[in-house]
Amino acid sequence: MTRLVRHDAKKPYVVKLGDIEAFKNIITDEKVKNLSIHMCACGLSNHKPFCDGSHLKTQTEEEGKVYFYDEKDERHELPVKYKSD
Repeated sequence: MTRLVRHDAKKPYVVKLGDIEAFKNIITDEKVKNLSIHMCACGLSNHKPFCDGSHLKTQTEEEGKVYFYDEKDERHELPVKYKSD
């Protein structure tokens, strides 16, 4: 079964290690607490769950249009058959 997964984000989620509840009492070094992890939110990264910068190709996408990227990373527009709320 094939599924279409919709990703609307055009930039990664940024998580600081010091903000993760499980690490708050373990990490004492301020430098380590301030380290940021960039998590893929666009769905295009080749290194999921981490961001590899692939979201940069989404910056010129037009609002209200739906796109998919093929195996060669070429963008194609899909006809919209539904309206989002």
